[in-house]
Amino acid sequence: MGGVPQLDFLHNSLSRFDMIYSPRYYRVMGDDGMRPDMISKKVYDTPSLWWVLMLVNDISNPLVDIDPGTVLIVPNRIDVYNFQKKYRLRRS
Repeated sequence: MGGVPQLDFLHNSLSRFDMIYSPRYYRVMGDDGMRPDMISKKVYDTPSLWWVLMLVNDISNPLVDIDPGTVLIVPNRIDVYNFQKKYRLRRS
């Protein structure tokens, strides 16, 4: 399959995401369409970090858990980079 890389959410290291730097916050807009990849594109300038938003905000189903007006925690990009480096996750 092409396109978006897949991650195994059962992998234990995903639960070890630490935020050392201050996060930002993002209020979900109506045009986000319950699409974490589109929100990731807006806040990180890449759709590939959608999983960070899902993980940190404890969202298992974006169709149910992401409504317009919801405020999401957006971890600092440095924390995301350090997490990927520490657990050897592929960056796209």
